[in-house]
Amino acid sequence: MRDFIYVLISVTVLLNVVSTEPFFDIRDPAFIEECVREHNMGRTNVNPPASNMRYMTWDEGLAVTARAWARFCIFKHNIHRKEVRRVHPTFPSVGENIWVGYPYSYFTVKSAVKSWVDEVKDYNYYQNQCTKVCGHYTQVVWADTYKVGCAAQACPNGVAETGFSTLPAIIFVCNYATAGNYQGEAPYTTGTQCSGCPRETCENKLCRNSTRDALQSYNWTPDWDPALSTCGGFCLAVVIIRLVSVPLTFISVYCLQCRYSLFAYE
Repeated sequence: MRDFIYVLISVTVLLNVVSTEPFFDIRDPAFIEECVREHNMGRTNVNPPASNMRYMTWDEGLAVTARAWARFCIFKHNIHRKEVRRVHPTFPSVGENIWVGYPYSYFTVKSAVKSWVDEVKDYNYYQNQCTKVCGHYTQVVWADTYKVGCAAQACPNGVAETGFSTLPAIIFVCNYATAGNYQGEAPYTTGTQCSGCPRETCENKLCRNSTRDALQSYNWTPDWDPALSTCGGFCLAVVIIRLVSVPLTFISVYCLQCRYSLFAYE
């Protein structure tokens, strides 16, 4: 019985340690919905209005890539973005936005995407020029981009290349397809909303196409994903919990049998 209590306490402590770091699941419907909603809100509200702005939907492959790069906990763009088939199983290249913040509580999907959209104040559409950084904004509102996949990663040891490289922080990565921000090109064409895509459905001033917007599933992982060669805190916790769960079950059954004289008959 004493061993049983020790095991139970150990598992409880382990779970408490893991829970101190926020965990984000790229398959969580609420997380997906918020990422898509906040991006499309920024696209709907462009000024001047866009005639050819596509509705943006979630892409599993882009999210897997975003998660893999976020795991490095470094505030730099993915070095593989332009390498064919190393960032997505079908799209040859992808766009990317990165946000970092400290402490953990500072992060929400809404605030992160808003920080990119707010760069519009430093962008002049008619001159197609930035007075400061505005490339995150132009990628969010790039008309031909229609897929997005995001991931957030807790970095307890900090995010490299930032002012809080030794403090617990969060990095949020979004990948986009088709990629945007082509030099010399405006992010979209001005005009009456959806007039540039007359054969498509117009929803909240955005062009929708059932074929283009269909969700895809991929059995794919980037070959450079650090998770393929390392096991982080959450991974270790899962392994340990699985290892102790079997003996814990037998101990529990044994204790119940001793206490209540339980038997099974056929």
